[in-house]
Amino acid sequence: MVARVRDLLQPGPAPSKADVVIVGAGITGLALARELAGRGIRDVAIIERRYPGSGATGRNVARIRAMQLTDELTRVAIACQAKYDRMADDLRFNVLFYRLGYAWVLYQQAEVERMRPIVEMHHALGVHSRVLSPEDTLRRLPVLRGGEPVAGAVLHDDAIVHHDAVVWAHLEHLAASGVRLVAGATVTGIERGDDGVTGVQTTAGAISTRLVVNATDGWSSELNQLAGVRTPNRPFRREVLVTAPLRRSVDAAITFYQPVEGWFNQTLRGEIVMGVVDPAELAGVDQQSSFEFLRRTAAVMTRKAPALAGVTVIRQWAGMYDVSPDHLPLVGPTRQIEGWWQANGWSGRGMLLAPYLAELLAARIATGIAHPYLAQFDPDRFDETSSAADTSGDYYARYKQETTESRPASQPAPEPEPAQPPYNPDHPRP
Repeated sequence: MVARVRDLLQPGPAPSKADVVIVGAGITGLALARELAGRGIRDVAIIERRYPGSGATGRNVARIRAMQLTDELTRVAIACQAKYDRMADDLRFNVLFYRLGYAWVLYQQAEVERMRPIVEMHHALGVHSRVLSPEDTLRRLPVLRGGEPVAGAVLHDDAIVHHDAVVWAHLEHLAASGVRLVAGATVTGIERGDDGVTGVQTTAGAISTRLVVNATDGWSSELNQLAGVRTPNRPFRREVLVTAPLRRSVDAAITFYQPVEGWFNQTLRGEIVMGVVDPAELAGVDQQSSFEFLRRTAAVMTRKAPALAGVTVIRQWAGMYDVSPDHLPLVGPTRQIEGWWQANGWSGRGMLLAPYLAELLAARIATGIAHPYLAQFDPDRFDETSSAADTSGDYYARYKQETTESRPASQPAPEPEPAQPPYNPDHPRP
């Protein structure tokens, strides 16, 4: 299989035509290509400016959590986690998916009260999260002892996956599928006709196509502009540091949102990965890590978890979040130009959401039927005044909590209705 993947990654000219062109070979682009091939659409070209996983996919810590802050997103996240649960069997490759546990640590009583209806919503959907008292929080997470007083925590049996393993598993699958990967190539222009997209210009050659998927995430705004498409999502830097390996001491992936957003967890090798978000981070592509990040993270973490004060930092890096105004992705066709599809704006959840939503997106391309879950991710849901300002002061305010009263967990999802003709390689329609 290594030889096949090597052949897939060999540089070469772009194909002269393709039924579908996917721009971006991160988890989104790779998963979508795999799902399309599984539905018989194998004339697919993936264009990647560097190498597979070189963007956000290769720079994240890959937390796969079912518990979310809204009803709709939790439903989708449950399906996404289930996708990972069976991924090793589906791809016949160990993607290092394991359940470490996940904890939202709360520092204000108002946070605890805010979380109680969210936990009730989780239970209605089958997610067995629970609110811990301050004493139980420290008993379950002793790394927090001696730090800022906690008001409690929300804990669930959530998971982590290894991003490199997921990328390689998809590459092995694609190497035998007929999908073509054009690595080291940049898209320089989008060709348009009266009926929509007609082709893509790249540094490796022109490709004639009627369907392009923008799966570039942090660079999606640049590509959308080439197509004359307007979207409000914007890239924001997120930084990470990792320590030398330690004896196992952190028994869950920990996140806190007050007074600033931060997180840490321990890897299978014993390293601690961590980060604290800069609420004043400016929009723009920037993958340079900073001394200010190191100083900010060290100051906050030693207040929250003094046991980490003596750890040795061995490296740090930065990646990009592609943030939308409502912090939900853009998945599907845009009505601004026929044949232009979005799969971006993941807002920090790409590793979680992309494999499952790629499955739904591929089904929509192949059959013309949109699954109901895709409705909340409609790329055209924003108006021209929408802004993707990254306001980190109140993380919870980003999400409007919904109840399950109008649609109980026992009620099955409605059957999707045909909204378009099925896939036609000569003239695919959104």
